[in-house]
Amino acid sequence: MSGAYDLEPLMEGQEFDLVDCRDICGKEFICSGEAQKELALRMAEYAPEGIHLDDSGNYHYLTKLWTDRLTAPFSLILIDHHTDIRREAFDGILTCGNWVRVMLESNPYLKKVIIVGPTEVQRSTIDGCYRSRVQFISEEALLTEDGWKEFSKVHLKEPVYISIDKDVLNHDSAITDWDQGNICLDHLKRLLDIIFRNERVIGMDICGEYSEAHDLIKAQEAGLLNEHTNVEILEEVKEEGLS
Repeated sequence: MSGAYDLEPLMEGQEFDLVDCRDICGKEFICSGEAQKELALRMAEYAPEGIHLDDSGNYHYLTKLWTDRLTAPFSLILIDHHTDIRREAFDGILTCGNWVRVMLESNPYLKKVIIVGPTEVQRSTIDGCYRSRVQFISEEALLTEDGWKEFSKVHLKEPVYISIDKDVLNHDSAITDWDQGNICLDHLKRLLDIIFRNERVIGMDICGEYSEAHDLIKAQEAGLLNEHTNVEILEEVKEEGLS
């Protein structure tokens, strides 16, 4: 989407197919209808199951495009510093900040959303009409053992799709385009271990690369750190049997 993976050479050894979408217009932050159609065409030969790396959090709406193609009931576990459930000023648009809301309103197969990692303050951004389908586990809760016990009790009837935005991580674990949380990489891996032990995971995506290419020194620093974190996450997931 932005060329961020060009600065992550170790990712080349992970045997991914690269889908180059840099030429598509109308895709950054807000995804136009034309861009959605073109992205869907380029994604069509790849199954929503498995692992997808979706570039910067500016394009986190790609999770919606992947899961639009699921044809049976599922739940979403979103690990993110933000809720991505914002109400935009204009209806009918898809953005990196409202894609969860759009999924809740439009995807008949989506049964429940677990949002892990935002602050308690962001709980107020979730409309009451979604409270029966959205469960919220805050960053603050994950700093306590009781919070981990609460998360360990989560069990969903449906298969699960996981979406990770690395902005949930602290600055020692990732450098992203957005304000970041305070969760460390080891805690993220612990979250994944719990999810894979408790749920049947059908697919997963990861975003949160650094795409601000105007700052080349920071972009190189971010690329090295983010690729290390990506590889750590991928190794954790492969151990759990998802590939």
